[in-house]
Amino acid sequence: MATKRAVTASIDTIFKQDVVGSQDLEPSEKVLVKAGTRLVVREITPDRFQHVKLRLDSPLLALDGLTSLSTVYAYQPHLQVDGLPQIIKLPVNYRGQTDNDWHPTFGNGYRQCNLTSCTMLADFLLEGELSRRAAAAGRKEPESVYQEVLAKYGDTIDHNCQTKALKDFGIESYYTQQTLAADDLLLSLRQGIPVVIGVKYKTGGHIVLLVGHDPARRLWLVHDPFGTRHGASDSYDIGIGGAYDEYSYDTFDRILWDRGPGTADGRIVTGIKGKTTGLTAGL
Repeated sequence: MATKRAVTASIDTIFKQDVVGSQDLEPSEKVLVKAGTRLVVREITPDRFQHVKLRLDSPLLALDGLTSLSTVYAYQPHLQVDGLPQIIKLPVNYRGQTDNDWHPTFGNGYRQCNLTSCTMLADFLLEGELSRRAAAAGRKEPESVYQEVLAKYGDTIDHNCQTKALKDFGIESYYTQQTLAADDLLLSLRQGIPVVIGVKYKTGGHIVLLVGHDPARRLWLVHDPFGTRHGASDSYDIGIGGAYDEYSYDTFDRILWDRGPGTADGRIVTGIKGKTTGLTAGL
């Protein structure tokens, strides 16, 4: 007989009757579980796309207010399970791209992953400077401040433009393509500096922010501005979660090092407000 154990939602998440995007389910097929909710489960088993199957000790009421769900699928990175080691992660405030202001150069938030990832990076390294500027100007979020600077140089998909915009905020950096290995990413994280990285997505790419690593569980921790990605698949819970998303080593092998070890794309920060970070050019 399986041993009962407790699970706690680390962020707001969705429990579902099937491993698909939550937007593809009816209200009777999903439950919104708030951060901090602690539940007892009779059984927990691995499933597809980083989900786990939970057999609940007590049923939960679905969003339709009528249906009780006893067996559900949950995105495992959104859960803390008793007995697992603690995750080490950089305290970076998460921002989502889908609610960004529309901009004549950058369009809507659905193509602003690079802009939002660089905003999270800059706001963290500058200890909330962009957020304070946004509040003082009556803007809803720090991306609005970053947009204005980036627009002077060109489009969000141009990494050189991002380099120039970050420099205006006092951050010296460069974006390197197909050169970064795991040791390079860990070197930056150990210096307390997140890494903007480019990952494979559909027929093109996507930009996310690497914010941590858990060697005990063989995981990388990512702030994904688009929401919750289901492993290495192209399926998303768009606008849901995205903070400290857990990517297995296998997932990174397929979407970051898909061209082989040491071939990742990413942004290395070499200086902040005139102080060197210890990270050098040429990684």
